Amino acid sequence: MIVKEAKITNSNGDSITFGRHFFLNEGFNLSDLTANVSYSQTTKDGANYQKTLLDIRNFSIKFYIDRDFREDWWIEEKRDEAFRVFNPKHNPFRIDFKTSAANEFYINSELSGIPLFADDLDNDNESWLIGLLQFSACDPYIYSGNTTHIDLANWVSNFEFPLEIFEEGIEMGYRDQNLIANVINDGSASSGMIVRYKALATVKNPKIVNVNTFEELKLNYEMHAGDIIEVNTHIGQKAAILQRNNIQTNIFNAIDLNAVFLQLMPGDNIFRYDAESGLEYLDVQIIFTSKRVGI
Repeated sequence: MIVKEAKITNSNGDSITFGRHFFLNEGFNLSDLTANVSYSQTTKDGANYQKTLLDIRNFSIKFYIDRDFREDWWIEEKRDEAFRVFNPKHNPFRIDFKTSAANEFYINSELSGIPLFADDLDNDNESWLIGLLQFSACDPYIYSGNTTHIDLANWVSNFEFPLEIFEEGIEMGYRDQNLIANVINDGSASSGMIVRYKALATVKNPKIVNVNTFEELKLNYEMHAGDIIEVNTHIGQKAAILQRNNIQTNIFNAIDLNAVFLQLMPGDNIFRYDAESGLEYLDVQIIFTSKRVGI
């Protein structure tokens, strides 16, 4: 994989962007990922397959500092900058990068040690100083740099030119009556999402339903005009937050006891939205980031 641009940010928000004083020496390899396949013993030949878990992703990034015959104090300053930003005590790191095809991705990972700088003449001279970063990613997935927003309920524009305004007025837009939408996950793994409910007037007990599995994510809550509720279904991040009059409130207990924190499977995902009352005043949006096992 050819990496065109990269930026590495630690948990404090400090970052180094490669392309000015720091440069990537070569494209780092994110295609090396193994898996742990589990089997159980049987009374027949072979074994029974149980499950597969992806291992931790280990990779390294080789870079160099462009000395360009600069003085010693300057190179020491850049070394100090590298040690300050690339400090394992500031794990985890986010690595944003762009490929030669201009596709943007990022991966979350943990630095395994401080930067390793060369001390031989071939790699430490008046032109450059070679360094190495070694990472372990407990979350092995590579995420798209672009977040996808899918409207399940929205308004369709009915405004066009040439414009002729009649005495009784004109219809500027109308509400799409299609209650079903296909959310396409173009990644290679299932993903959580954020379901965003917005009330234009009173809406009681909104929900979305997976048409294929009949699993539903339901809220036992009456929304008022202007209310926005975001339900996070990502594993380890499950939440339900109400925003009303610029005040955020945790309403996790409003999630129905039988509700399922829906996941987006790779490919097509058919969802339908509904409410006990006020359905015509409900806007629903699904927000997600696709993830891949390799690039």
